[in-house]
Amino acid sequence: MIIKTTKQEFVQMVNSLFAVKDLKGKEFAVAVAKNLDILTKNLKDLEEAGKPSKEFMELAMSVNAFTDDPNDESKIYEIDKLEKDNKELIDERRAQLDNVAKLMEEEIEITIKPLTIEMLPEDITAQQMSSLTKFIE
Repeated sequence: MIIKTTKQEFVQMVNSLFAVKDLKGKEFAVAVAKNLDILTKNLKDLEEAGKPSKEFMELAMSVNAFTDDPNDESKIYEIDKLEKDNKELIDERRAQLDNVAKLMEEEIEITIKPLTIEMLPEDITAQQMSSLTKFIE
């Protein structure tokens, strides 16, 4: 089954599959696993584009060290200082995330393994089913 939609929609489809991956049924499990593999391979560019730099991760860990008490004035000052001292790095990260947002809007076409009603587990809930509607043929 070929689906043409935005990368954002495909990311939501991946999340839908993760939400039902523990349901029982051999044929269902195979289809879910195959679709997860297909979708994640086709969305690899998003993962790579969104990966923060080593320097940004170090900055984020430094900021996180101060967030245990967000009302502590000295910690707020330290966080502000870190942000000012690393403005270029933060701006680069914002630009990177803006680029990822643009990539998410791109339309692509992916061939997925469709699910049939017969494959679905007997104990599937309506909520779980609603997350799979795009996969059902």
